[in-house]
Amino acid sequence: MALGRLNLAESRFARLPFDSGRVRARLERMVNDPQASNFAVVARREDGSLSGYMAGKVEEYFFCGERIASSVFLFVDPARRGGLAAVKMVLAFRAWARSRGAVEIYIGVAGGVNVERTGRFLQRLGLKLTGGNYSAWLEPV
Repeated sequence: MALGRLNLAESRFARLPFDSGRVRARLERMVNDPQASNFAVVARREDGSLSGYMAGKVEEYFFCGERIASSVFLFVDPARRGGLAAVKMVLAFRAWARSRGAVEIYIGVAGGVNVERTGRFLQRLGLKLTGGNYSAWLEPV
């Protein structure tokens, strides 16, 4: 959970609370999904500690029966960035997506952290920039 808290703290979502019980329950559902439509992988250092994680899902496009695999999140501990953890997780995600019949993978950078650097990294792995993310926090009514 410490890595998840770090992820939230450095992202644009830092203003939101971190509910470890909710995170744990959602991860358990992802891992135990009998439909195998969810992807989860962690990157560990030699000492067994976590250096990163990635989650995703596969589903049909809204307009046809072809399948797309989308990332839910991809995070590497800032102290471990620049190594192979993210590369290995993205390649594992790509292989998993193929095995689930996806015709495309989609990895967003919605957290707003190192957007340009992350974009260059994803492009080196063969992904193409296809748009942008736009958001606005809503004020309480």
